[in-house]
Amino acid sequence: MGISEEIRHIKPGEELHRCPACGYEYGFHTSFLSVNAGSDGKESPVKSTKPLYRVILICPECGARFDIGWRVSFCEEESPVVRTTVLVR
Repeated sequence: MGISEEIRHIKPGEELHRCPACGYEYGFHTSFLSVNAGSDGKESPVKSTKPLYRVILICPECGARFDIGWRVSFCEEESPVVRTTVLVR
């Protein structure tokens, strides 16, 4: 199993535990990717004075990676959850 280079944008339903790529149904691993580390080379549309990270879900079975729009900050001064809009291409 390798990790997919492409990060696909998906919309979660009522529950998201099944991989849309391979059908694995026991949940995901997570990783955190800086919002400034976009794979397309373009700057992120999310502007902030604090470091923000995209929460990326990774299927442990097939390695497919998914972005469902979660953004977090690890700053201790305020809430770590950030609401944002994800543009699905």
